[in-house]
Amino acid sequence: MTQDVDHVVARFAAPPVTEVSEGAKELMHEIMAAESPAEARRRPRRWIAIPAGALLTAATVALTWMLPNSTASALDIKREGDHYVIQIKDLYADPGSYETQLRTVGLDVSLTVVPTTAAFEGQVFPVSPDKKYITEITGIYPPGPCDKLDGCAIGVKIPVDFKGTASIEVGRKAEPGERYQSTTGWDAKGEPMHCIPYRNKTVAEVRDMLKERGIRIEEFVVGDPNRTTPGDFEIKDTVPDSWLVSGGSLTEPGVATVIASEIPTSQEIIDRVDKANGCPSS
Repeated sequence: MTQDVDHVVARFAAPPVTEVSEGAKELMHEIMAAESPAEARRRPRRWIAIPAGALLTAATVALTWMLPNSTASALDIKREGDHYVIQIKDLYADPGSYETQLRTVGLDVSLTVVPTTAAFEGQVFPVSPDKKYITEITGIYPPGPCDKLDGCAIGVKIPVDFKGTASIEVGRKAEPGERYQSTTGWDAKGEPMHCIPYRNKTVAEVRDMLKERGIRIEEFVVGDPNRTTPGDFEIKDTVPDSWLVSGGSLTEPGVATVIASEIPTSQEIIDRVDKANGCPSS
């Protein structure tokens, strides 16, 4: 079975990437292939001295942002200055319940929580009806280091005077057996193969690497890893153990699709991707 590269890429890109406008796609691609962790942020961040009490508050919010509970309200919406600050209290609530609460404060906003790979857990991705990325709606990011590609959001911040219509997708950890709706390469920041020198190792070697991380191979994408223009890729259940691996992605917890070929990946491409992922060159 032969598929165009766009269909293969779509397998590794969630609806927030594949259904938005070209500008938003480019923005997400910049995030996923940024040259440094700082450039992988969609929003400017300024570092200031923060009182210990504020850090404690941020830590408390972090506990409630991405954890389900049994309280009646699915969202916690508070006004702070000229913004509404929103935490999700029930990750598995019907999206309609989120929308109802948001409408009570005058926001024409829908919110959906989707299972994502580790890099995008907590991701906040707001778009307009015409699929353009909305910069006024942002995640809330605590101070300190973060091991996620898209930042470690602990909430959503929306201007009180926001008059537009928006759809927000928030990433959450997937349950065992649950397919990801948002994913990226398995070597992105936060993913299990980040900064692991696996490229041009054999399928057998990479299979062992994945097994050590509790991951099995579901299928293979076969094609020339050095092609610079769109081309055909073939999906296979198995390939020879001697073939060489050039990439991969997780499709659900513990399950991977591997990109493999008889052809080695050029060192130039390997160095470029390592740099984009913030990893030392081979």
